[in-house]
Amino acid sequence: MESPKVYVRDYMHPATYSFKLDTSVEEVVKTLTKSHIVGAPVLDTDGKLVGFITEQNCIKQMLNNTYYCDSHEVAADIMRENPLSVSPDEDILKLAESMLRKGPKIYPVIENDKVIGIIRRADVLKALSLAKKDMCAVK
Repeated sequence: MESPKVYVRDYMHPATYSFKLDTSVEEVVKTLTKSHIVGAPVLDTDGKLVGFITEQNCIKQMLNNTYYCDSHEVAADIMRENPLSVSPDEDILKLAESMLRKGPKIYPVIENDKVIGIIRRADVLKALSLAKKDMCAVK
């Protein structure tokens, strides 16, 4: 029996936060910590995804800023360029396999060249858990 398709759109979250290329690292850190999120997309002036910035990206820079009492860097300086992204119509099982191979904990969800949401490892894990329950209940 083939398992029913479970799509990214069913488990993604709206992209509530994003950063511009020129957003200061201090502002990025403030937003991440205040909002309790681990990362957010970086968008160009047309709203297209150009990078992704996470707590991990910020830690090294904040250490340097603290040590040297300097803070001139912006999101473009520390973001991960050309981040992996997914379509809302992607099968979440395929995304789970991709996460095993490539490792990002969070992916931007792109539709028509615009970021419409994010999906995290925890969301994928929830989807897998529910899919397992459904499949095992059928047997």
